[in-house]
Amino acid sequence: MGTLISTKKNQQPINPAHSINVLENQTDRKQQYLVLIVEDDEDAASLYQAILMPHYQNVKVARNGCDAVSTLMTHQGPAAVILDYQLPDMTGIDVMTTCRDLDIPTACLIISANDLSAENASCGEIVRLVKPLGCKALLDWTGRLIEKLHQQPSHSASNDASPEALLLGKSKVMHNLRRQIPLLALSSAPLWLHGESGTGKELAARSIHYCSSRSNGPFIAVNCAAFPESLIESMLFGHIKGAFSGATRDQKGFFEAADGGTLFLDEIGDMPLTFQAKLLRTLQTGTILPVGSTKPISVDCRIVSACHRDLTIAVNQGEFREDLYYRLNVLSIKLPPLRERDNDVVIIANKLLSNITNEEHTLPCKLTNSAIHFLKEHSWPGNVRELENTLRRAAILYQGVELQEKHLISDITRGAYHLSSGPDIMSFSTSGKTLKEIEKNIIETTISEHNGCIETAARILGVAPSTLYRKRKKPM
Repeated sequence: MGTLISTKKNQQPINPAHSINVLENQTDRKQQYLVLIVEDDEDAASLYQAILMPHYQNVKVARNGCDAVSTLMTHQGPAAVILDYQLPDMTGIDVMTTCRDLDIPTACLIISANDLSAENASCGEIVRLVKPLGCKALLDWTGRLIEKLHQQPSHSASNDASPEALLLGKSKVMHNLRRQIPLLALSSAPLWLHGESGTGKELAARSIHYCSSRSNGPFIAVNCAAFPESLIESMLFGHIKGAFSGATRDQKGFFEAADGGTLFLDEIGDMPLTFQAKLLRTLQTGTILPVGSTKPISVDCRIVSACHRDLTIAVNQGEFREDLYYRLNVLSIKLPPLRERDNDVVIIANKLLSNITNEEHTLPCKLTNSAIHFLKEHSWPGNVRELENTLRRAAILYQGVELQEKHLISDITRGAYHLSSGPDIMSFSTSGKTLKEIEKNIIETTISEHNGCIETAARILGVAPSTLYRKRKKPM
């Protein structure tokens, strides 16, 4: 998950001694991490690279957001990312959000010569930092990024990737699910995962991958909603040098990165209709055509796809190709919502609390009977994702205490109750409104109720923040 280092407009002068101490303490870490400079200004990029290369062994430059995300995906490891705010194809915030949606372990510093929008500032994410950075400032901030990466928990999922480890629970539905996974892993046919947002579709896909003969190959997870329509083809198929403005070198896409393994396409229902025909051809031929190239490239990866909504409705409405739907839906499996899993919520909560305590370095917490009662009674419309957010907040704010119901009822949980209650969220008139207009009202209402913070609104609505950004930009 991406981590943002924030800076203040009137920041205190940087202590050079601190920069030296940080660098001295990172000798063993310099070989672990990629330092990526994302800057379209050639002079600034060259300056930053010249400053950092004597101190870090793996320093790379990307000239646009697409190139940056591709580099980070193929790197398959933690990275310190120094971003210009305004890039040719997207903003630095878009890159950071995409990294988070794709679960790429990064720590990001965004540099801007201009004031950032109030929309972003309202979430307390970033403020202005004047560019270009000087030598001492750049070394200091890069050192802080590396330190932040070092504190992040390992993202390796292969150490404990059995169905039992990834899909906890003793309910009958989960027992049946765990029995199906090894059988589904025997095939290389496209697999469709369906279920509500937050039910663990990526965990199921990852578990199937590690049970399969492809387990030694890569597992690449891609959120199709994370990319604007203009970039998704390049991100999935790659591009050649000169294919478009800013394409300074050949770049592999996610299909090539997943060669020999599994490619998980999440939220595929948000894939642009214009690209769906190209994806269908890839599934039919086993080849991709990088942007700007005339030479097809063979790829061998299993496709697992998922979406939180019913795609048959999208097919009937002409928003998703019927032939592509059936090509993706050769095999299918449903992930049950948390409310249908009996008492699994308590087992999952205890496991999550243990993990969160280790990740956040907090004192252990214990669930009381009142907390357990709340966990069982709440409908959890955001499923496991909502449960994890609720427990993380409680573990951070109430370290070392016996958690009671009052500790778990956060603003997010209240918002989830509010959304699931029905009439309140529909307090505005829907008469004569289209579905898109109603959706827009729900999005704007949720954002407004949480002080303009898109990330919080996205968690409540069970979607990625990038999905809300994209839907807000679309005309009704």
